[in-house]
Amino acid sequence: MTTTTSQLPVGRPREFDIDEAVRRAIHIFWDRGFHDASLPDLLAGMKLSKGSFYKAFGDKKSVFLRALKLYTDDGVQNVQEVLRSDPSPKVAIRNALVRYADLSSGSKGIRGCFGVLAAAEMLPGDPDIADLIKRLFTRLQDLFATAVAKGQAVGEIKNSSDPRVIAHFIVSHAQGMRVLGKVGSRRDEMLKDIDLLMEAIF
Repeated sequence: MTTTTSQLPVGRPREFDIDEAVRRAIHIFWDRGFHDASLPDLLAGMKLSKGSFYKAFGDKKSVFLRALKLYTDDGVQNVQEVLRSDPSPKVAIRNALVRYADLSSGSKGIRGCFGVLAAAEMLPGDPDIADLIKRLFTRLQDLFATAVAKGQAVGEIKNSSDPRVIAHFIVSHAQGMRVLGKVGSRRDEMLKDIDLLMEAIF
């Protein structure tokens, strides 16, 4: 939720949008990682003074957690929208996987997924990051499980396995594409993999 001046306690109003500042921080951490993102990097990228930064966030770790949460919330929402974009569960699931292929190829693929990069840098030693990443994958699995169950109910999915097992398989493949994209895997290769996955599910 965006913080506005009308929501702040009586006193000097905050002169910047919290969510917008956090969105700018996402790109700094995404490019540099948590440990290599310096305070001057964050102040410049977020367009904040040192005083405003500390008053709003407290420290770098708090900004990182908020950035990762905002990024994962956006990601879950985007997948949800794609899965709801077509009345056919089969088409919707494939569309969601194609979106992952789009994100995992070309320059976007080389840049990678901020969530995956955060997990690689910060885990297993940081329980706060572990909780956010675990919740991300659980929420994605929930979305795909709902689509799979719908597909089974209407007869599009013949596989009678537990929808959550199938959903776990889908999410594992989707995240694998994000990792492979870092080394330049091609979109056409990923689409062939998606076709194979769809054959296994349907």
